[in-house]
Amino acid sequence: MENYWSSFARRRMGRRRLLATGAGALGAAFLAACGGSSSSSSGSGGGTTTSNGSQTSSSNTNNGLVANVTDTTSSAKRGGVLKDYAQAEPRSLDPVQPLADYNRIAPFTYNSLLVQKPGKLTAPTGELAGSLAQSWETSPDGLTITFKLRSGVKWHNRPPINARVFDSSDVVASFDRYAKLGPLGTLVFNSASPDAPVLSYSASDANTVTMKLKDPIVYIPNWFAAFGSFTGQIIMYPKEANANLDLRNDIIGTGPFQLKSHQPSVNFVLERNPDYWDKDAAMFDTIEMPIVQEYAARLAQLKAGNIYYAVSANTLRPEDVLSLKKDEPRILLYKSSYDTTAGTDLTFGHLPVGQNKFQDERVRQAVSQSWDRDLYISSYYNADKFQAAGLPIDTAWNSHLNFIDSYGAGGWWLDPKGKDFGPNAVNFKYDLANAKKLLAAAGFPNGFDVTVRYPNSAQYTLDKQTQPIVGFLQDLGLKPKLNPMTDYTQDYIPNDRDAQGNFEGIGIHSVTGGTPTLISAISSLVALHHPGSGVTFNGYDINSKGDKSGDPALTDMLNKVKVEKDVNNQKKQLQDIQRYLGKAMYAMMMPGTATGFYASWPAVQNFNTWQGGVDETWEHYGMWIDPTKAPLA
Repeated sequence: MENYWSSFARRRMGRRRLLATGAGALGAAFLAACGGSSSSSSGSGGGTTTSNGSQTSSSNTNNGLVANVTDTTSSAKRGGVLKDYAQAEPRSLDPVQPLADYNRIAPFTYNSLLVQKPGKLTAPTGELAGSLAQSWETSPDGLTITFKLRSGVKWHNRPPINARVFDSSDVVASFDRYAKLGPLGTLVFNSASPDAPVLSYSASDANTVTMKLKDPIVYIPNWFAAFGSFTGQIIMYPKEANANLDLRNDIIGTGPFQLKSHQPSVNFVLERNPDYWDKDAAMFDTIEMPIVQEYAARLAQLKAGNIYYAVSANTLRPEDVLSLKKDEPRILLYKSSYDTTAGTDLTFGHLPVGQNKFQDERVRQAVSQSWDRDLYISSYYNADKFQAAGLPIDTAWNSHLNFIDSYGAGGWWLDPKGKDFGPNAVNFKYDLANAKKLLAAAGFPNGFDVTVRYPNSAQYTLDKQTQPIVGFLQDLGLKPKLNPMTDYTQDYIPNDRDAQGNFEGIGIHSVTGGTPTLISAISSLVALHHPGSGVTFNGYDINSKGDKSGDPALTDMLNKVKVEKDVNNQKKQLQDIQRYLGKAMYAMMMPGTATGFYASWPAVQNFNTWQGGVDETWEHYGMWIDPTKAPLA
């Protein structure tokens, strides 16, 4: 038996190198330790992104396999059933925590104050728009934000709330609750951490909330919009959740759909919220969401027409796209955006002095130079087979800012392959011989043992992303010992994802639901590299004292960019930070990303018309069911 990576390496023997030497040695031992794989993508496709952020088409032929996104709003009819799925029984129905197994349900039922403005038939730009807040205003000094709430919004008509009107007291209670329970409260609310920017908030009247800030941080409004995984973000709860409402076992929000029934470990059924303020949002009468935990079962249900669409590799992995289309040609393929799973990162354990082999910058640089980023992208995203089939696919390397459409097109991301990156671009280039020289110069000519920690649970797994990283480490001469963390809540979250480097070896993980890396480019680097960022900080120091004080020069750069008002200056400063990190290599984003393909049955109309990029709340906006099309006819 062999794993995913070794089988890929073998079939690409004609390439400039063969990873089977390293990854092939994993064999059945790794396969026994690891199960399926998971990634996510959202938005719609762009073209190849160059170092200056411009986009061009990589292919103008797709053999007729890729459909065009079409706006059918003028023909839309209400009614029908959307057949979706839930990937596992959530450990809680309370979305205050980032819960991968709840992310398909919560965006239908809850709202945030703001949202990322979607693109219609185009990718979004990252601009914000109002949701439960009709509008917001920031004072000239940047220290006060005033939210004006949308009038007439009601909570779902379920006891004990019974369609009560949403007002400012709910907002204040939601902020209080998040500051106490939210995983990222320390990044936002001063009551959770003295380094956080929001000093206070109060209800001026029923429709107005005023917020006072410690510092004029330019991306603060983005924290109150929905980005990425949705759960674990600052969404709005009824104020009764702090008293006699147990949201761990019930769903009561303001969203376009409300809970009709829930059979634990069996299914969820949602129904249209008749009181929802945006009448164009919810077109279905009902959404049926059986719990389908295994990937193979989800793929089979998609093929059979019992799941209507796939916008995630949880339902359709890249390597299964072509076979799905061959087996069921009625299913439509659509080009997707760049995969935002690129937000997954690798961090180094930072144990006390003398135990941490990654304290030496040369070791970290060696790890980066051992990565064949193009081979990773070609393998993970099935790029070579898509291109051979004439399907358009575009790729990008990550710097220390993970690549997403708006960061590339907006000029925030600096291409490690571009001439503007400077001399530190050498650390992104695959050079195994030089990587081994760096390792030897650091005192490890024969490598060393290294533990690799990563999640591999039913709720969330990164085993597919981990396999090539293990192969690269073995090529470098290191000796990986795998620690697949099957307990999502009690092991992976506290001991890897949120551990700030308090572990041995290497950790591969998301960034607390991905939110800090997705709300803005500045936030992404602040969250990972500023020592005041709570659980998202990578936990390093450069003074070799083990005090997690970070890098003072880098901290100063981050402090400046997060209060810089001029957008052009923000971009210049952020690019300088990426160049700096290209030498320091305190952590590493996954090697790169690519566009891919969504799949949908023709009965789902307006599929992907409204494109939210990294905002899952737009996935279902304006969709409607045409009963005259497959699989219904």
